[in-house]
Amino acid sequence: MDVEEVFPGVFEMRTTYGRDTAGLFTEGAFPHAVWFVAGPTPALLDPGPTVVAEETLEELHKMGYDPNDIEYVVPSHIHVDHGGGCGWLVKELPKAKAVIHSQGAPFMLDVSRLIAGTAAVFGDEWEDIFGDLSPVPAERLLTVEDGSTLELGCKTHRIVFMPGHSLDHIGVYDETNQALYCGHGLGNYKPERFMPDPPMTLPYFDVEASLASIRRARDLAPRYLLPVHSGFLASNPGFAIDAVERVTIAIGDIVKAGMESGATPEAIEDDVRTYMFANPAKADRSYMPVVRSYMAYYERLQRRSSGA
Repeated sequence: MDVEEVFPGVFEMRTTYGRDTAGLFTEGAFPHAVWFVAGPTPALLDPGPTVVAEETLEELHKMGYDPNDIEYVVPSHIHVDHGGGCGWLVKELPKAKAVIHSQGAPFMLDVSRLIAGTAAVFGDEWEDIFGDLSPVPAERLLTVEDGSTLELGCKTHRIVFMPGHSLDHIGVYDETNQALYCGHGLGNYKPERFMPDPPMTLPYFDVEASLASIRRARDLAPRYLLPVHSGFLASNPGFAIDAVERVTIAIGDIVKAGMESGATPEAIEDDVRTYMFANPAKADRSYMPVVRSYMAYYERLQRRSSGA
């Protein structure tokens, strides 16, 4: 685990684990960044799955911090690669409460639906990849809404509801440092790439809700972004937000046009890879999960408009 102090008392803890059997983000291991906010009310932001949470506590001991002091565990959303370790953490940490948006809270109190959804996307070996997925007891769960505030470390952080990637997705805005912990709400960034991937996921992705969340992030005018899969972005966050908005719209237009023309998903994926890389052979992974997440969204819209 690589550790960097990105703000005074705020540590980014970067690691990789398992492998992305669904091909959602990478053809290799999952990248993940956890943030530890030190101070009178220590917190972990986007703690990740249990395998990462275990590694994080070991690293905190090495850094000279007592994990038993942690008061808040704040995932951006309930997907197993972001919040799957919450149940394990609140069992291990005597003071900690998991902070979950009200839309996601039922899935953390009873994780059966979360387990089923995870298995449907990642297959039967999901637990080998992510580790245990345990429920959060009701007394250890703190439900938040848009605009709720938390004192993390010794600074005020504001909850910003950013649905689209998931129904319950939140950003956490550090008002002192003007930094937005944006989870997966602003897509997926890769340092070696000029354009980000959109904030898609399977089985659920809401394109319009994602675009509204991206625009809400722009309105905050953050000086810094902290997306969970790539880590701290200090350079021109406005450009990064504009880029993910453009990509999200453009890929949606490509997928809609392909569906309307009767193109196969494979042909649509080739068009998406051409948009992203000019030469589709240069794509660094399959874009079929991206295509299928958009197609599922537009198919839902069609069913609603037809009354089905």
